[in-house]
Amino acid sequence: MALSMEEQRMLDEMERQLAIDDPKLASRFSTFGQPRMPGAFASQRVKTIVGLLALALIAAVTVMMFVLSPYGAHHGTAPHTTPTGAAQSRVSKTGTGS
Repeated sequence: MALSMEEQRMLDEMERQLAIDDPKLASRFSTFGQPRMPGAFASQRVKTIVGLLALALIAAVTVMMFVLSPYGAHHGTAPHTTPTGAAQSRVSKTGTGS
């Protein structure tokens, strides 16, 4: 639907007034709909590589947390016990020859 000459003139005047009142907002409106990052992350290849690196970093941190945790360090091994109480006194009695 085409605008009449009067409507187009009114819109042009509003645009000029906006540019005078708030130039920052006017510049944002003029770039509306354009791609935001035309630089480094524009290609799909770069996005894929960055995603894979992030996934590898998350996996490495997860493995390190498991290895350093108390559950990961003794996983599958019997706990080390020391003789206490009656068992310790039996060991000392048999060791002295009494």
